[in-house]
Amino acid sequence: LEEAIRTLEASRPVEISPDQVANEIITLVEHGKIQQEETKLFENSLYFSEWGIGTSIQRLLSRKKEIHYEEEEVQKNIRMIEKRLNIQYGDSQQAAIEEAIKSPLFILTGGPGTGKTTVINGIVSLFAELNGLSLDLKDYTQEMFPILLAAPTGRAAKRMNETTGLPASTIHRLLGLTGREKNPSLTAKELEGGLLIVDEMSMVDTWLANTLLKAIPTNMQVIFVGDKDQLPSVGPGQVLHDLLQINEIPKCELNEIYRQGDGSSIIPLAHEIKEGKLPADFQKNQKDRSFFASDIGHIEEYIRQIVTKAKAKGFTPQDIQVLAPMYRGAAGIDALNKMMQEIFNPNDGKKKEVKWNDTVYRIGDKVLQLVNTPELNVFNGDMGEIVGITLAKDSEDKVDELVLQFDNNEVTYKRNEWNKITLSYCCSIHKAQGSEFRMVLLPMVHQYSRMLQRNLLYTAVTRSKELLILLGEVSAFETCVKNESASRMTMLKERIVNAEQMTLTTRTQLEAYEEGLTADHPFTEKETKAVSYETEQQSTKADQIKETDEQLVDTTVQEVSLFADEGEESTPETANKATKVVEESLPKEPRLTVEIIQTNAVDPMIGMKDTTPYQFL
Repeated sequence: LEEAIRTLEASRPVEISPDQVANEIITLVEHGKIQQEETKLFENSLYFSEWGIGTSIQRLLSRKKEIHYEEEEVQKNIRMIEKRLNIQYGDSQQAAIEEAIKSPLFILTGGPGTGKTTVINGIVSLFAELNGLSLDLKDYTQEMFPILLAAPTGRAAKRMNETTGLPASTIHRLLGLTGREKNPSLTAKELEGGLLIVDEMSMVDTWLANTLLKAIPTNMQVIFVGDKDQLPSVGPGQVLHDLLQINEIPKCELNEIYRQGDGSSIIPLAHEIKEGKLPADFQKNQKDRSFFASDIGHIEEYIRQIVTKAKAKGFTPQDIQVLAPMYRGAAGIDALNKMMQEIFNPNDGKKKEVKWNDTVYRIGDKVLQLVNTPELNVFNGDMGEIVGITLAKDSEDKVDELVLQFDNNEVTYKRNEWNKITLSYCCSIHKAQGSEFRMVLLPMVHQYSRMLQRNLLYTAVTRSKELLILLGEVSAFETCVKNESASRMTMLKERIVNAEQMTLTTRTQLEAYEEGLTADHPFTEKETKAVSYETEQQSTKADQIKETDEQLVDTTVQEVSLFADEGEESTPETANKATKVVEESLPKEPRLTVEIIQTNAVDPMIGMKDTTPYQFL
């Protein structure tokens, strides 16, 4: 209650009565708009998503006794795979492969260079050998490939494909989702296959995790892979973190560094940051890492000089990525994007360009996709290039158009769709998660203040494959490594542990929510008590509503229509009466009536009740 009052008063300089807030909370609970457990309050979608994840996890774990391979057969096939791939698994890697292959659900975590990809390939190969499956896609012309690989973003999925040689997709595409579903868990298709591996699991939020887990059949083995020290999901929750707290779920953390390279210092730096410290040689230039001390006023010029020299050495815009924690300010994403654009893609007087708000787009610009658009096979976080511009006077629809190339996928966006993209010479660290680049430039100054967090710095550093350029104030980097992010407040661990003790009322609410009933008609306290009876009477009630609807349809059209024919009598009294009958007989949802129009009572947020911040990311 105190936190709610502080938040409200921070947004407006008016003292708010605690009784007012308390009464509003009680009203929200009574009307089923939010859920309450003792002193805790929950937004509906998160409350039911956590319970949904809990029941799905317990369902998958219940299969543990059914998976059995002979130990001798497992060891023999591991030796054969090592020989074929010309590798030798470390002790922790082999232990992870063995545990994963016999578990219905397994979590693999580890930092950069610890061999997560090697273990993934080992699990895939061993699963295929033990189940007599071919890994040659040509052998599956008449049936689906039985091993599914997925990741939250298109770039992460592409990396999976490159490192395994097997098809990989985004989670949304795997589930057949467009990102615009009212209730994704209802729309998602049930998955088919024997093994599912999901990488970059730290990026998966509570909503998506619930939808994914619901779509997994009980007979499918599941491997979740991720780095527990990276940033949590942009959306709500900390799913990977919470799953790692569940003792029932088999898991393995890889700690030994394998991919370090000759004289590489980036991976050791990342592991030092993870431990909450900077190495003694942090400011000393290394073969693959440099540091430039600078205040905020000089960072842009430093980056300009470094990028100009890199360009002269053959680095492309796709090779170089500047990462910044914030958008505004002298060292912010917006300013750095404009500067980088003038280096890599200046206006030479010949290129077509168009302006959108404060941004100028030219052919050749590097851009970032901001939203999931599965129907075009483009996803949030994908990076592409503008390859064509059609001005309004030359287009069929008489509107400006941008043609973009995302890997091998070409898409066209009309001007009203340009909010789906932005320049990406510089981007946020969150948007770079799941991607890697040859060269990463990372400014860090105290003006970033609230963004100076350990997991943010760790995630940024681990985006670099070859070269890492650090700029800014040493004290800002020191603040980062000392500042652990606050753990998000979730109840997912408790939901999983107590899934089998879920009350009948909660289970009934969950089932109804998953069927979409609460989306338009949330449970009230009174309805919750009567829900069992209502379920039994659903068929009869549906028939009655249908019959009433058919009887009223002519009257409703005649008496309420705003476009009545001449000679048809319509009065406010009859219109209100008909409207009242319809509203009492049909499901509660927004309806336009004469009374609403006459009183100017149209809700400006009509139709927006299911919209969440997640859909705008």
